Amino acid sequence: MSEETREPQRHTGFLLRRAQQKHVATWQSVISGDVTSVQYGVMAVLDRRPGLAQKEICDELDLDRSTVADICIRMEKNGLLSRVPADDDRRRNVLDLTADGRREWERLKPLVEDVQAQLSKNLSSDELGILRALLAKILGDE
Repeated sequence: MSEETREPQRHTGFLLRRAQQKHVATWQSVISGDVTSVQYGVMAVLDRRPGLAQKEICDELDLDRSTVADICIRMEKNGLLSRVPADDDRRRNVLDLTADGRREWERLKPLVEDVQAQLSKNLSSDELGILRALLAKILGDE
């Protein structure tokens, strides 16, 4: 057994989990628990591509259908998005940000930038670029 496998602090998964914990804690301290980072992701996608179906949100954010359905139900209940059956296929829901959703999106953008700045404050811009490229490579998104 190598030294590296005996020390969990050196395991990639351990470090990724710790980084995710730091992200969640930073998100909650800056933004609060009212809107999750995944809900923000849905808003970001709908801002860029209004009128998407839930399936397309799944594809954009690499989330399963039940997760996206639950998120969209919660966001609709909170007045952030509308879900209406598509004209061409009534089984498919088309999503869009409501006026309240647009206001929330605008309010969140600078706060998310602050979260990003806090998470990467110990990295140079080159290091941040390398980190993002390596994470994309791990995810197979490169």
